Amino acid sequence: MSFPFPAHTAVPGASGTSGARILIVDDEGVTRMMIRRVLEDYGYRVLEAQDGQTATRLCDSESPDLVLMDVRMPVMNGFDACRNIRRSLRSGHTPVLMLTALDDVMAVTLAFEAGATDFVTKPINWALLAQRVRYALRTSLTERELRESQLALARAQKIARLGQWRLDFDTGQIHCSRELRDMLGLAVPEALSVQDILDNVSPEDRARLLRFTRDLRRTQREREVEIRVIGPNAPAKYLFLSGDVMLDESGKSCAIFGVAQDVSERRHAEARLSYYAHFDELTGLPNRVLFRDRVSTAVTAAQRGGRSFAVMNIEVDLLQRTQASVGQAASDRILKAVAQRLASVLRDRDTLCRLEADSFALLVTDVEGELEVAVSAKRLTDAFAVPLPVDDWELLAAVHVGVAIYPSDGQEVDTLLQHSGAARARAREATGSSYHFYTADMHDRVLDRLNTEVALYRGLERGEFELHYQPKVDLRTGQVMGVEALLRWNRPGMGLQMPDQFIDILEQTGLIMDAGDWVLREACAAIRSMPLSLAVNISPRQFMHPNLADRLMRMLDDIQFPADRLELEITEQIVVEDEERAVATLHDLASRGIRVALDDYGTGFSSLQRLKRLPLHTLKIDKYFVISLVTSKADAAIVRSTIDLCHQLDINVVAEGVEDEVVMEMLRGYGCDVAQGYGICRPLSMTRLTEWMASSTVASLSGRHTFRPVR
Repeated sequence: MSFPFPAHTAVPGASGTSGARILIVDDEGVTRMMIRRVLEDYGYRVLEAQDGQTATRLCDSESPDLVLMDVRMPVMNGFDACRNIRRSLRSGHTPVLMLTALDDVMAVTLAFEAGATDFVTKPINWALLAQRVRYALRTSLTERELRESQLALARAQKIARLGQWRLDFDTGQIHCSRELRDMLGLAVPEALSVQDILDNVSPEDRARLLRFTRDLRRTQREREVEIRVIGPNAPAKYLFLSGDVMLDESGKSCAIFGVAQDVSERRHAEARLSYYAHFDELTGLPNRVLFRDRVSTAVTAAQRGGRSFAVMNIEVDLLQRTQASVGQAASDRILKAVAQRLASVLRDRDTLCRLEADSFALLVTDVEGELEVAVSAKRLTDAFAVPLPVDDWELLAAVHVGVAIYPSDGQEVDTLLQHSGAARARAREATGSSYHFYTADMHDRVLDRLNTEVALYRGLERGEFELHYQPKVDLRTGQVMGVEALLRWNRPGMGLQMPDQFIDILEQTGLIMDAGDWVLREACAAIRSMPLSLAVNISPRQFMHPNLADRLMRMLDDIQFPADRLELEITEQIVVEDEERAVATLHDLASRGIRVALDDYGTGFSSLQRLKRLPLHTLKIDKYFVISLVTSKADAAIVRSTIDLCHQLDINVVAEGVEDEVVMEMLRGYGCDVAQGYGICRPLSMTRLTEWMASSTVASLSGRHTFRPVR
């Protein structure tokens, strides 16, 4: 049998599908051969299968671009094979052209129900077959591109958290894209009513959403709104909606089309940034920024006729004492415990904040006067009367509170904070927890203190400090046996400053370490060549510094000053603060040959038990008792008994404040070892001290010679 094949002619646009792979499925080999020849002439590549079952396997393994399938075949007919192809993940969208008889209407119907793309009737029109295939391929290509575009759009919308919606005016129904349904936590794909959507919107935002749609329909201009949705199966989300009105062919508005974007992450990020900008991350308390805002609000309220308020500046000394000795985690837990203890005694309307590392501030609003403020401040100080439990510890703390009241102590935020800080500094001067109100003259004292701190720092750099030396006389021989080095500050424009004007500031700022080292080096170097002992005052901060004895010995070795000629003068307060550590340090100093004198004895705790424990070389009786020896029998008895006790303990006694020879003679009669005071000689510069020792007759104080004290 011969078959008429059409002459091969170019088909416009055929090159777009040239090289596509076509699967021919037919149980008749002659039919497959004829179709193959036609398709190959047009540049297609051809696969063959004789039944539907084989065709299904080839579709899964080879993924042809198009299938030409006969309807009636053994093993598996074309309808079942088409259904299997449609269920396949790899070939579910492959175009399938069914080969059926021209008059077999039922077969055509069943083919479309099975998922066929199109059909080709038998007998086959060979001239049209290639074009039917080409158009089917082009349609498939267009559909694939559309699917990929839709998939890309869906991915983009998912990444951007975008969804689409449309509100039909005629039906009142809202159609949501799958992405938007996912955002809302809605499983049903059906259209929703306006009420269905409103039920998922935060009650505070429902009126805004209705107004948004109403304005859109009225103005027919694009609008935007942000709402919060609270879906039943999803966490609350912030949605940013934008919409525009759609018009029908007659120009009448028929629907609103819009997009919705999930901006929850951005809003949460903004909320976190806002939180950390206004709250302390560790304690959860408001920070300085928010506190300033609260105080500004209180100022505005007070100016409008409200009651006054107070700002309290709070410092807890526990934080300073523990931060250097515990780890960061433990320090943080202590800080949080302190914040909780402070917050536990506040009223609901008070605002507590953390200003910085160990400083807090409290805004006490709606107060009638200082008495009510004092009650609040006392609650803070009383809160730390009992130990603070932290982990396995119980810690004692003192709280210092400075108080400034609006408007008498300031009418601006910065002024109130500054003045309450100044008052806190005054409160810190007291022992234990205390509070202090700001006073008018305090501001000037604070400024003077700040200026002095800066001047002291520069004075150390510029060499403005100098030493004066006060002689100490052996009452048995009348000889000058030593001197005490006393620090002076030659402050530019203010003359010579005495220690009581700056020593406390050196101690509190830590400058005492540098100043103390300078005093020791300068004094030892100056006295080294003189046959005298040297007494130097040492501050609490210097005394408690680790390895004090080692540091001193290195310094003495550098200067070549004998250790047994150096005497360190300490106050009893140093020992009281940490007696065990102080005793250990004193023994360490004594073992190196360095002598220690207890200064100002009689003005502090004056514990005889402590006096017995301390390895002292010298005790200095305070001038308060010495000056009144002649006029007070009680003071005379105290001085005499102190001298006797010290001698029993093998401790030398120095009497300070000797003003005249009568007192000196009494001390000599009591057996006092050494005298020191203005009656002998005022503190002198090294040059004048040398002159005084060369010209004065101090050798005999027995009454047989005249003593000429230097005033």
